[in-house]
This record gives sequence, structure tokens and C-alpha cells, in this order.
Amino acid sequence: MSRLLEGFTLRPVAREEVATVLAPFLARLNREPERHIGYCDDTPEMMVDTLGRLSPAPEDTFRLAFEGGRLVGAFGFETDARMGRAWLFGPQVEHEAWEAVADALFAAVRPLLPEHVRELELYYDVRNTRCHEAGVRWGFGSAGDSYILRFERSRMAGVPRETAEELTPAHHEALKALHHELWPVSWMTGEQLLAKQDEHHRLLVLTEGPELLGYVFAKVQPEFGEGFIEHVAVPERVRGRGLGRRLVAAALRWMFSWDEVKVTHLVVRAENEAAVRLYRGLGYEVLHVMRAARRPWPGPGVAER
Repeated sequence: MSRLLEGFTLRPVAREEVATVLAPFLARLNREPERHIGYCDDTPEMMVDTLGRLSPAPEDTFRLAFEGGRLVGAFGFETDARMGRAWLFGPQVEHEAWEAVADALFAAVRPLLPEHVRELELYYDVRNTRCHEAGVRWGFGSAGDSYILRFERSRMAGVPRETAEELTPAHHEALKALHHELWPVSWMTGEQLLAKQDEHHRLLVLTEGPELLGYVFAKVQPEFGEGFIEHVAVPERVRGRGLGRRLVAAALRWMFSWDEVKVTHLVVRAENEAAVRLYRGLGYEVLHVMRAARRPWPGPGVAER
């Protein structure tokens, strides 16, 4: 436990506090565009689910700031050893001394970063100017903007009745090759996509004889009423044939085949104008304009650790 400012305390989150203290705090602040950060949800239940999937666990990666007995700030991260990246959850601060609390939380989190981390990423709504200013102060530079798009069940009447095929082992290698071609550095490999297939995760494909024309990877979380499209891939040589539109339409029909699913989301880079037009043409609406900011991270033995 460490002192922040007079009357403030920084400490780790206890395991039993993840659901009762941390998740409600992050979800509540994340409902406001001016405080919205990526990787976080806007309901405590979904936030508990997200935090429960993190590796390392939140009690090893999050720090909380208290003024007296009141929680006023939280900051943590998730890492990927293969990519060498840490995705930062925050800073989320609810105090007039926003800058001081955020700086203290960042200083407290930095020593927790594993040695495999070579890059840090912040991800926040462009309306979250405080997070942007903190990133500039901490040496982060813009890595581009993206849109979080939303599609509600009520818009399904305008979606064409397209179908796609279930993936078969005959196209496993082609799918892995296409995934690597389009996303050579990605948070999920082609092998991981294949391994995640189950009742709630679906890979749909379009083929022409033995050729794989494209795929879409979608998932549903019926307990939260949501679906997500995480990857849409069409090789450059066959673009312009409406294949992406067919894949997305098929994925929407699969996700909304679950009665519990009321809304779906996806993320697309703002610079990918063709994809943005495709999604907007099908009925997706912009929910958040997000900004990624990154900075390299020192190796072992560097004083900043």
C-alpha cells in the first residue's frame, strides 16, 4: 500500500472486490462518452465477465485509488506475450484532481508490467480528452482511429437474406493463411480462431470449388443479449464482388437466430472506408469513435521499470 497525495491511498484490488468494487466503478464511468475507454463494458455484469477472462488476473494487474474510503480511480492492463503488448484499462478517475490521480495510478501500474511487454496501448473515445492528454503526457502517440459500430435487431428487415457455409476441415489451412495475410500481427491467430469454434463462436465461409473466398468470425453472448463480429476477411483478388456484404449479412442472421440477442457490435478502422461503407449500408450506426495511442516500453533493467 502506498501514499498518493494527502488523504489518498493506492492499493491492489482484492479478488473479492473485482465483482463488487472494480467492475461497477469501471462500468458506471464507461457509460459516459467523455470517460469511455476501450476494452471496458457499460454494465457491471459484462464488466465482471470481461475481468474474469483477463490474463494475468486483475488482482495482479490493477491498482485502485481511494480518498478516505471512497474509490476515485482504477487502472490496469492485459498482456499478450506473443505480441509483446499491454492493453491498458483506463485510467478511470472520478475526482477533481484527475491528472494527479491518473499519473499516480500509471506510476503504480508500470512496475507490474511483465518483461515480455515491449509496447503499451491506450484506447479511448475521442471525446475522452483527459485520457488523450494523459497519453500525450506519458509519451503515447496516435496509432489511428476506429469506429465501434452498433446494429440493433429492429434493423434486420433491411438485411439481405444471404447465407454462408459452415467451415469444414478442407479449408482450415486456407483460412489460416488468409488470416495471416491480412493480420500478420493480431491479438488472435488463425489457429486460435479455429480452436474457439463452439456453440457461441461461429466461422462462416464462402467458397468456390476448392477456393476459399472469405470468412467471417462472429460470437454471441446470449446472457448479455449481445453479438459481435470480430473478423471479416476477403482476399484482395476477389474483392468487389459483394462477398464481404454476403458474409456480414449471414453473420447477422446467425447472431439474431438467438432470441436473446438484441444488439451486435463490431470495430472497424476509420481509414478502411470501403468496409465502413459496407457496414453502414447494411444498417450499422456509429456508437463510438475510438483512438488508439501507443508507446514503446523499455526492456528489463531500464530505470523506468
